[in-house]
Amino acid sequence: MQSRSTKSLRSMQSGATLVMALIVLVLIMMIGIAAVNTSNTQFKIAANIQFEDAAFNNAELAATTAESWLSTGANYKNTDFFTTQTTPGLLQATATSTPLSMAWNSTDSIRVNDNSRYTVQLLSINSSTSGSNLAIGRPVVGACEKVNTYLITGYGTSTRGAKKFIQSYYSVASC
Repeated sequence: MQSRSTKSLRSMQSGATLVMALIVLVLIMMIGIAAVNTSNTQFKIAANIQFEDAAFNNAELAATTAESWLSTGANYKNTDFFTTQTTPGLLQATATSTPLSMAWNSTDSIRVNDNSRYTVQLLSINSSTSGSNLAIGRPVVGACEKVNTYLITGYGTSTRGAKKFIQSYYSVASC
């Protein structure tokens, strides 16, 4: 009798376990593919952020170089640099092109390195700093409260083409 019941149980099984195993296997495979796609996307995002950071650092380098150039003695006092249009990268307050819309080549900006350039725009000469005896960026000697103000624009690129701009206002004592 036992042999008969065993035989009938086997004939009643129709492969449901095999079908369930295949369904679970397909689900696990789909989860794996989704995980690979997600990690590839995150890798690309991280790379783009890295290239944007490199461009930002190059723009900061350019702006810092411009500030250093301005803070050296003769440069901030000699506003004649800005009254001639032949000096690339040094713009008058009435300049027609804005630094953010320029081509950023050798005729309109000053090169720091292959990935960094800057412009300096003279905004005002001998402006009064009412209520202050310090100019931003440089201590005032004596009772001088006159400053020249500048708009510095740094432009940086990365090796993969990311572009960043940094603008800062900078003033130094004019007397």
